[in-house]
Amino acid sequence: MQSVKAETGNRSHASIYSAIHAGLFTMPVQIGQRSVGWPSEEVAAINQARIAGKSDADIRSLVNQLHAARCSGEPFKPTWLDRSAAQRRQAGKRVKRTLLATA
Repeated sequence: MQSVKAETGNRSHASIYSAIHAGLFTMPVQIGQRSVGWPSEEVAAINQARIAGKSDADIRSLVNQLHAARCSGEPFKPTWLDRSAAQRRQAGKRVKRTLLATA
């Protein structure tokens, strides 16, 4: 994660995962029981597209192409983004607590 943050401009963990949810960054690869990483060529390709001034739609298309290449033609489904009903309820409670604490 540290090298990915350095390559992408010292972004936070949260901003990288937000970009993933928005389709602007590739999904992580499980490299250990509790660790993930990203192929360096995918990070470089996304950075080159940003430097070239590509639009978000172009970058989403690139991300889809990178996922397709990684999955060798199989349809890509980010299963870890799917949340159970209990996880959605917990996330909603966290948001409510945060909103109440800042009010």
